[in-house]
Amino acid sequence: MKKILLAAAFSAALVAAPASAQWYAGAGLGSVKTDSREVSVKALVGYQVDRNLGIEMAVTDFRHYRNSDAKAVSLAVVGTLPLDGPWAVLGKFGVSSNRTGFAGTDDRRQALVGIAVGYTINKNLGLRLEYETYGKIADGYSDKADNLALIGKYSF
Repeated sequence: MKKILLAAAFSAALVAAPASAQWYAGAGLGSVKTDSREVSVKALVGYQVDRNLGIEMAVTDFRHYRNSDAKAVSLAVVGTLPLDGPWAVLGKFGVSSNRTGFAGTDDRRQALVGIAVGYTINKNLGLRLEYETYGKIADGYSDKADNLALIGKYSF
């Protein structure tokens, strides 16, 4: 079901794409707070439909959570508000599938909400400082995942 929704979302973005639409990819490091603070690693791919709207899929590795590995796979709509010059403010809303290495546990689907400040270096390169909250990480625990990350982005 997840694959069908993802394919439908990207197909809709391609059909409605104006001339300014473009693909992008990025990666970065951050600080995630769950039951402790860890270094997070994130990789993403997205499609900017126009200057104000995009769709983005990401994998975030939260590293260690209660002596287990933890990751999130997310799909979000990204709204962009361009500011003066190379700056922009971004907002995200989507869904995250949080996964831990605990035996017998399922993925936990939660709302993903985020905000970011973006800086465009040139036509292809940009930076983003973002804060995202992924909701509860695992069944049976009240811990949530909040991530602050610096992301480098390349537009094709």
